[in-house]
Amino acid sequence: MPEITTRSDHGGATLVVVTGEVIDPPDGSQLYDAICQELHGQAKTVQVDLAGVELFGAQAINALLHAYQDAERLGCAVSVVAASPLVRRMLEITQVIDLFGLDEG
Repeated sequence: MPEITTRSDHGGATLVVVTGEVIDPPDGSQLYDAICQELHGQAKTVQVDLAGVELFGAQAINALLHAYQDAERLGCAVSVVAASPLVRRMLEITQVIDLFGLDEG
């Protein structure tokens, strides 16, 4: 199970920090719900920090993609601001790294 915390600033941005494993359907749902809770609140931008994620599977990628689509519909943005080497590689392999604004490398 991942541990997910959020921190908001006064400029309308929220940082969602995820640590642990995001590999199963309940984990992906938790990630999606955490991002969308902020999108439906006051956040105009949700930044996701995945630097502490040890395992990252298809459910996690789907959660990010669905949250990204929801954000677009709401006129908001979702980006990944940090990623562990494993997460970075998964985003590269699935060719969505640029979509989330994470630089390759």
